[in-house]
Amino acid sequence: MKNRLIFGLLASLTLTFSALKLSAQDIPAGIRMEIIDVEENDNHFSVFSYKDDDGTFGYYLGLGRVFRIMEFFYDDTENFSIDPFDETCMWLGVNRDEVLSSLNGILELFDKDLGTVVEFNGRAVTGSGRLSHSNKMVCFVEKKMLGGKQLRFVFSMGKKGAETYLSKSVVKQLIMGVKVDKKLHKDK
Repeated sequence: MKNRLIFGLLASLTLTFSALKLSAQDIPAGIRMEIIDVEENDNHFSVFSYKDDDGTFGYYLGLGRVFRIMEFFYDDTENFSIDPFDETCMWLGVNRDEVLSSLNGILELFDKDLGTVVEFNGRAVTGSGRLSHSNKMVCFVEKKMLGGKQLRFVFSMGKKGAETYLSKSVVKQLIMGVKVDKKLHKDK
């Protein structure tokens, strides 16, 4: 029994150190490496790094999954299609300092007046997990139903669109996760 416990502990430590070593290495193109993932109201928000096929590297804020499977436009009965993207994400920067600056800028939006509108660079995550070309994303500062403020992000790609709501508490959790990651990976 004691040997199994020790073996299990050693196996867990080995896997943990392997994961840390892998995350510190350069990632291959087309693969996203999650830094932190926060769930709120059945939606996932994350900060991740991604490298494009041309070698361009950056960090993004994943603004949740689009759960619509199919969409039908009644004014055009021939336009029946599967959603072209599963998630929208926003550009945060090329290093962790820029990521923290961008996230703090998003946090400051909660102090702006209701109705404030800000544009960001966004990308869609396709069904294959790759990021699409850059597109504009619009953010609105809105009032929550039960008081307080929230940010509504709207992203469109062709005739398709998605929107998600981001709370102040999620942004704070993402900032904390990036700070922890920065301490763990001082070389990046």
